[in-house]
Amino acid sequence: MNSNRILIIGAGTFSTEVEELAMLLGYNEIFFLDDYALSPSVIGKIKDMGSKRKEFNTAIVALGNNEKRKEYHNLLKSYNYNIPVLIHPTAYVSPEAQICSGCIIRSHAVVSRHARLGESVIVNVGGLVDHHCEIGNFSHVLMGAVVRNGVKIPEGSWINANEVVE
Repeated sequence: MNSNRILIIGAGTFSTEVEELAMLLGYNEIFFLDDYALSPSVIGKIKDMGSKRKEFNTAIVALGNNEKRKEYHNLLKSYNYNIPVLIHPTAYVSPEAQICSGCIIRSHAVVSRHARLGESVIVNVGGLVDHHCEIGNFSHVLMGAVVRNGVKIPEGSWINANEVVE
């Protein structure tokens, strides 16, 4: 299978951002599964994740909804997909940060030294995760939000745009 192929779960508004990020990172064959969206790139429904495993090694969930992202990420794991980390070229991620599978780190975001992002965390445009923070699995740090040093964010949390968490 072509290593430049990726299957994106979800084809709503956030998925267009993830598609662009995947293109920037060298994926040149990008397809979607979605229950509602209709476009030539949508090749099936969410329930088709298992059967599409024969065609795709790599897949990621592109949904802002934390609960659905958790559900579908765990399904991808059960089907043994490679679930990448997508980091925008303008983001800064410390080499000493720990980033788990399925994380999406968007443009101009910062993940500092000794920070830990759990599975399928989104750090949106301009988000800042300071040193020694822990962001729980399936959380979403929105645009311009700041998580100050040493803070532990529970699983499934939603940090609003421009919010500062101390």
